[in-house]
Amino acid sequence: MNERLPKVLVISITVWRDDSPIRTLPELFSCWERDRVAQIYTRAGLPDNSICDRYFRIDENSVMKSVFKRRNVTGKTVQNQQNVDSSDSLEQASVDAENARYAAAHRKHSWFMTLMREAVWRFGKWKSKELDDFVRDFDPDVIFVPIYPFYYMERIQTYLIKKYKKPVVCFIADDNYTYLPAKGNLLALMHRFILRRYVRREIPFCDEFFVMTPMAKREYDKLFGVDSKLLTKAIDFENIEYSPKKTCEPIKMVYTGKLVIGRDMAMVEIAKALKEINKDKVIIELDIYAPDKPSQEVMEALNVPGCRLCDSVPKDKVAGIQKEADILVFAESLGEKYRYAARLSFSTKITDYFSAGRCIFALGSDEIAPIDYLKEQDAAVVVTDYKDIEATLRKLCDNPMLIEEYAKKAFECGKLYHNREDVYNLFKKTLVDTAKKNKK
Repeated sequence: MNERLPKVLVISITVWRDDSPIRTLPELFSCWERDRVAQIYTRAGLPDNSICDRYFRIDENSVMKSVFKRRNVTGKTVQNQQNVDSSDSLEQASVDAENARYAAAHRKHSWFMTLMREAVWRFGKWKSKELDDFVRDFDPDVIFVPIYPFYYMERIQTYLIKKYKKPVVCFIADDNYTYLPAKGNLLALMHRFILRRYVRREIPFCDEFFVMTPMAKREYDKLFGVDSKLLTKAIDFENIEYSPKKTCEPIKMVYTGKLVIGRDMAMVEIAKALKEINKDKVIIELDIYAPDKPSQEVMEALNVPGCRLCDSVPKDKVAGIQKEADILVFAESLGEKYRYAARLSFSTKITDYFSAGRCIFALGSDEIAPIDYLKEQDAAVVVTDYKDIEATLRKLCDNPMLIEEYAKKAFECGKLYHNREDVYNLFKKTLVDTAKKNKK
């Protein structure tokens, strides 16, 4: 494109940092002009990346204090740390305090704490002259809003959308509307009831609608009467070639990822199968690289022949570990509690596995989008019931050529549907066309 890209204001939760594992939005906007993007975010932390330089943070700690001290300043412009010599020690203390709260809520999966956070944002003061000055000074052509499972974000986004009357592009990356993720929990159902009301208020303001999976497109198009666009995770294939690998003896399986929302129990079920398969001789090994330490009970269950819980490794080492594997494990919980926790999402892990060009062993319900997608594309060996794990792994052990066949299928799926150039072109064209609506 010869003309300059439109100015885009992103209203999101997490600050953009190169060292963050949350990288969907930064990766999307890495194709943008640096001075044509600005971000408003609501978590503690300072930006540190090459995506853009204009940031405004609404600080949750300050919002909490403003419930009682209305004059408390809750929002301010912050600097990209790539442009300064050192970070603020007070800022780091704020980051540590907020991260501790989120970690506690995440460990306990506490819906009570989630509702308390919503109450803080409901009664705290986040609207401010500083926020309005930031938006007016940047004067965006388009507002970009991810739809989150927290209705305080929908309130902030809708306030700015209505006040500045700019074209809006919406992005929803998971099931942040239906009742399924809240199934069986009264507080979760209460939260979801209120969330749905705010999402329904925001959707009519959206000119374009991005989703990440075919299942999400089918559902949201029907729910909201829209024609959403499928924006897949992107892979840069410019310097990647498929490199076939002869299957090892013993076969090497690898899992790289967190052991949260029931994934630890999915690993336990795989370990049970390995215990039987490796009874007389280690035929297949599983190395689990996880940044979080599982419970003592899970660690004991993983202590079987061929299964190893490895130390966490730096991010830049993960691709090499994946490349050395014969089989890469993608796992979501099949238990009732967490079955729908990531129902319509699309994990970065899958595209990492595609680019590695290795066989994917996928475990999860076919009611969730990643498993539905992998089955539809025949891009993985898929198991949808714990009782079928052992038989499926034995089949792979007896047919190593099948492992090599699915390695090629995974790579080809990535190249066909996740090519970075195609993803970026769709993203740019959609935002450019949306911005033009403001000029008619």
